[in-house]
Amino acid sequence: MDMSFVLLCGFAFLSYFSAVFAGFGGVIIVLTLGAHLYPIKWMLPVLLPLTLIANLYIFIRHHRYIDTRVLLKHILPFMGTGLAIGFALFNLLHGELLRTLFGILVTLLSIRELISLVAGGHQNGAVLPGWISTVYIFVAGVIHGIYASGGPLVVYAVNKMQLQKSVFRSTLSAVWLTMNILLTASYAVAGKINLESLKYSAYLLPSLILGVLLGDFFHQRIPERSFKIAAFVLLMLSGILII
Repeated sequence: MDMSFVLLCGFAFLSYFSAVFAGFGGVIIVLTLGAHLYPIKWMLPVLLPLTLIANLYIFIRHHRYIDTRVLLKHILPFMGTGLAIGFALFNLLHGELLRTLFGILVTLLSIRELISLVAGGHQNGAVLPGWISTVYIFVAGVIHGIYASGGPLVVYAVNKMQLQKSVFRSTLSAVWLTMNILLTASYAVAGKINLESLKYSAYLLPSLILGVLLGDFFHQRIPERSFKIAAFVLLMLSGILII
């Protein structure tokens, strides 16, 4: 195992720690940092099965708080449509174009989320008009189909619905689980997830387990807002370097 893969294991740990600790971040962290070492198209089939496990863990532990009305009426129909479009676009984008677009995307989303956090965090702000919320969620689906990381847009839109913290986190966990089941199935049918990719997924499994366990342990012990600010600063700098 070379040093690049050791670093990827560390990035995966940070990614899944964030997903369980904050309910946000997830695969976008390991993709952004790992893009300096490996092609995005190689990483996604390796990471998706692991992300699915992390989503399932959060879903099982917090499913009782899911707002099914918001999930089934306002999120899944529009994000699912965007997901299909994004998956088609993923197959049309190649090489440096994909890498540059991803860097721009991560940088812009990180800056926006940092501004939101510094201005007062996820609890502030007026409710978005319904059609604007729908556009955000649809675009999030497109992004998720391309990069498996449409999280920031969905977090922004669902946050504006002003759900309680436990409901917000659990409802999003159901979104990630549903989207990543569809995405993983699509990758498997297309042959992108195979025995070779699953071998590397298995190598990263200890990073997932450690990240999930420590993320759960520290969830009540570290200020969530401080962690999110640090994570988005890291993402912003990584996105600039990718560009």
